[in-house]
Amino acid sequence: MPKTKYLSEAEKQFGRHCMYVEEMYNGMGYSLLADTIVYLLALSFGANNLALGYIASASYIAGVVLPFVPRLFQGKNQIKVQSTVWYLRGFVCLGYLGLFFLDGSGAVLLLLGIYTVFCIFRMIGIALNDFTIKSISSVANRGKIVANVNVAYQGSSMVVRCLMALVLGFQQFSGLFGMVLLQMLGVVGNTLASAKIRQIPCRSVVTYKKGRNVVVLFKEAMAQHSFRRRLFLRWLSTCVTVIFGMTVPFLRVELHLSGSVVVLYSVILGLAVVFASFFSKQFADRLGSRPLVVFSSLFSLFFLVVWTLLRSTTSPLWFFVLGFFTNFFISMINILVVRLVAQVMPDDEAISFNSMVNFVIAIIALAVGLVSGYLADKGELASTLFTLEGSAAGNGYSLVFLFAIALTVVETLVATRLLEVGSYSSQAAAAVIFSVHGLQAVSMIERLEHTTDPSKRRALMLALGNNLNNVATSEMRSILASPFSTDKLEAIRALGDRPRPSLLDDLIRVAQDNDSYLQLDAIAALGSYSKDARAKAALAELLHEGRWSSVRSMASKSLARITESTEYLPIVNDLSLKAKHIDEEIDFLIAKRFMDKQGSFYQDFFLSVEQRRSATYRQTRYAVLASFLKFGSPRLAHLFELMNNGDVKDFLSGFLTEARDLPQIDERYDEILQAFEKQDWEFVSTFCMGVLDTCDVSQDSCFENLRLGMLKAKDMDIRQFDIQDFLAELYFSYSLGKNSRV
Repeated sequence: MPKTKYLSEAEKQFGRHCMYVEEMYNGMGYSLLADTIVYLLALSFGANNLALGYIASASYIAGVVLPFVPRLFQGKNQIKVQSTVWYLRGFVCLGYLGLFFLDGSGAVLLLLGIYTVFCIFRMIGIALNDFTIKSISSVANRGKIVANVNVAYQGSSMVVRCLMALVLGFQQFSGLFGMVLLQMLGVVGNTLASAKIRQIPCRSVVTYKKGRNVVVLFKEAMAQHSFRRRLFLRWLSTCVTVIFGMTVPFLRVELHLSGSVVVLYSVILGLAVVFASFFSKQFADRLGSRPLVVFSSLFSLFFLVVWTLLRSTTSPLWFFVLGFFTNFFISMINILVVRLVAQVMPDDEAISFNSMVNFVIAIIALAVGLVSGYLADKGELASTLFTLEGSAAGNGYSLVFLFAIALTVVETLVATRLLEVGSYSSQAAAAVIFSVHGLQAVSMIERLEHTTDPSKRRALMLALGNNLNNVATSEMRSILASPFSTDKLEAIRALGDRPRPSLLDDLIRVAQDNDSYLQLDAIAALGSYSKDARAKAALAELLHEGRWSSVRSMASKSLARITESTEYLPIVNDLSLKAKHIDEEIDFLIAKRFMDKQGSFYQDFFLSVEQRRSATYRQTRYAVLASFLKFGSPRLAHLFELMNNGDVKDFLSGFLTEARDLPQIDERYDEILQAFEKQDWEFVSTFCMGVLDTCDVSQDSCFENLRLGMLKAKDMDIRQFDIQDFLAELYFSYSLGKNSRV
């Protein structure tokens, strides 16, 4: 059978593995080829703020070439194209060797030129990479995969940046030679990443439809609400990221920190991205992106205000801490927005669509970068713009940070108006994120996904059932909706142990489904919802109209727990006479115990004998009745247990010895024991009836009804009885005799 362009699950899993490894190499390569080290090289050659602003935006400016990508690579395998441009991205960086032969503005121009070409190839690769992520993921795990990709990239990036800081800390490597040497090592890492990309399965090719240019795609996207707001968020978040990139030269220019310390700052920023990835991995696919983008934008605003007001004389440690938290929330927004855009990305025109998105980013980023550089040149104005506690506040880049604040405000407003199917409301999401119980619930759900041990899963489901946070409720609702789930039984039991009214309708749905394999468990759980009329109505309907007798018996038991009245006793009495299995009989007995406070059902003591039930059935019924009356030691169930495993003396001698506190048994101890050994049931029955005739238990209606029910044996054919019936007679006669007032 021919394969489609869509990958199988096995191919997706292998593709994800390759991508994670590729991102590890990519983190190594990119950290050594771009970003911080390019800033440091530019500053070493005396680059001005406009040049620095251009560097901050160059990664996105290169998107201007993307409209030509679909035409240029039409019909080519997407992964092969991505691997090729990734290789070329590293190859052009060999041009940095030319910096050994230039100085001043000439070196800056060469640096900016090489970096621009580098960013062009990188941007082409990114346009393809977005579709690659979509092809190896699904809606259910896309947020997690985007986060894992970021973790792999940032993890290796931080290690390399730490080594970079260490190398630049040595005097002989702190200058041009050390920085260019590091870039050559970056070429090696980039080449390894390119080789790993090529291994990702892919049957999709770059497509181009004539007339479907950037302008057409842009107009179509802007005409649709689902596209327009998501793309605005993508563009705005990119702009804020570009501006925040100016904090790297800020540390060098305003705080006069060394190159190695600036590199360490970039490690802190990378660590923030890792934490943001872990956080989004836990919450994005469950809560949705919209509420998380709103919260992250608000926190970003707060920290950007702090950046604006801090003086340049403040300890660098505060800027490091501030940088971590600011980049954490900015990165959160970027990760979540990528997920939002991937959800609406068209399959057939993925490359053209990405080209349009990144083309707009290129234009906006160029403008934002140049404006940021211009505002950075207004340092004297910026540092005197604010006052705090009567003295000047702010720094030379305060206007730059004000620019970021303005864009973040717009970003927040757009996020609040975004529509995302299946996402939580902001209030509901806040109840999860800012709650200990919410965080515990997410942790338990994550552990459930990776735990296979049945006992551990039961413990986790019990804990989840006790957690009333809405994310736990949502997970329980999903489990209940599944036709078959290994956790469904434990979820239903948890709802019985800890009633959750918000899931009552879901529980009723399972209880009323005659083809649900957990229908009886759901009916049993409904008995815990004593204060809800919906549960009572559902159980009453099942009692009257249940398809199976087991359904009606279980409904009677749960209904009895809810009502504890005689309202349904007549129908329960009628149905119990038709019970076919012992589990149904037990359910009806429990229902009668709650409904019939006088214990009139005890008068049917020998019903199982009349119905000619099996020995096991009779023993079980007698043991259940004994458990209701709580006569104490010895337990009847234990006597049956001993009887089923031994001879007469093994099970009876111990009981009779303990029962000698009743005078009748003490007087005829040996005769009773011999009667059981010789199966003289006439003697046993006559003895028991004699005890019942002489005892007075009228103070307790249940005891009295039991006595009357047992006395019916006088009018029954003794041949219908068996050893378990006579043992029950002896046990209950003794117990009633002990409770006699005479």
